[in-house]
Amino acid sequence: MRASDVERFYSHVLKGPHPGSCWLWVGAISDDGYGRFWIGTAGGQRAVAAHRFALATVHGGLAAIKGMTALHWCDVPLCVRASLEPTTHLLLGTPEENMADRARKNRMPSPNAVKWRRLSRAERSARSRGLRDALKTGGWDEDLVRELVHGIDPDHPTLF
Repeated sequence: MRASDVERFYSHVLKGPHPGSCWLWVGAISDDGYGRFWIGTAGGQRAVAAHRFALATVHGGLAAIKGMTALHWCDVPLCVRASLEPTTHLLLGTPEENMADRARKNRMPSPNAVKWRRLSRAERSARSRGLRDALKTGGWDEDLVRELVHGIDPDHPTLF
């Protein structure tokens, strides 16, 4: 992992104003609503999930986290707050731990799942891009982040 890649990566991160705030990715977003970051390879370049790249920066590189999955403590796919401190929002885990985390948070697909499950993949991606675009042009907006990430009322689906 090159230092220039790390610097370029963090130039696309907007850190929230509070000690526990998410660090939101404002770079490229894939069709699943997660951030994407392009890195150079011997054969050209390839895309890496932004949250995985963030974890790699604190855990010794992409090879060091191969086979591991990212668990979002905050459940915000655009969040890339990775550190070795207790304030981290991203944790390394196994696929089994990720499934257990989903079940514990009642995010398993079911008729009773949380409201955002009713959004299609395209809708989630569009909402992620909308949040990203608003943050890029207007900076951190606590009301906007709260509205899109957490929902504005019980009948309004959240971003994630």
